Amino acid sequence: MQTFSINSGISRHVPIETRIAAIAEAGFDAVCLDFERDLVATEGSWESQLRLADKYGLPVENIHLTGCGMNAIWSDEEAGDAVTDRLIGELREMATLGIRIGVAHVTWGLTRPVGSMERGLTRYRRAVEAAEACGVVLALENSVFPEYVHYLLESIQSPALGFCFDSGHENAFTPGENYLDRYGDILVAMHLHTNDGTCDAHLPPFHPAGTIDWQKKVAQLKKTALFHRTVTLECNIEGNDVLTGFSDALAQAKRLATL
Repeated sequence: MQTFSINSGISRHVPIETRIAAIAEAGFDAVCLDFERDLVATEGSWESQLRLADKYGLPVENIHLTGCGMNAIWSDEEAGDAVTDRLIGELREMATLGIRIGVAHVTWGLTRPVGSMERGLTRYRRAVEAAEACGVVLALENSVFPEYVHYLLESIQSPALGFCFDSGHENAFTPGENYLDRYGDILVAMHLHTNDGTCDAHLPPFHPAGTIDWQKKVAQLKKTALFHRTVTLECNIEGNDVLTGFSDALAQAKRLATL
């Protein structure tokens, strides 16, 4: 049976409990939580978010790990070791909290990393080994610079390493890529949303300003095992009427499932 989930770490002008309550009331089956450390002011601690998800009866599909500073992993500086240690610590912490899948950016922001590809690979191997040891999956998300995603996913083979497909990132930053056909067999998470091709606007699927060909994209998604189990959105809800916004988003998710 196909389920529907959405990332709670959006529309942060609305309090986190209001968002999660509206996600549940709108009819979503599960939630994806944003555990980025620099968002604690709006999202709260990991434990408090999990309590809210439990309070409103929402299983946690996956969580987003801290993205800030991820470019340092590719550098030859000691800061890269510190960021790697942070990533490993978060993987271990999510394991203790019973969370199976953590999504991480391979790079962060619009600036290309400076440093050694080999150094980055060595550090990510450490992170994947830590994920293996604690029984969780590190899902690497496509963002601005595809060569780093390809390098890691083609260099490391492990049941603890998966792929998170972000449709908005692909459309805005790398429209010539074909991530789903390339990594659909290791797809463990998805962030479905659209934009006009110029910026990462996180618009709901089928938004009139969006330029993604959803008929084509869903045809690719249907080749993956994950899409037949769940459809996960990561889109902004405009205005303060979050219940209407999340209800509309759920309708679009169900529309995707029927294409």
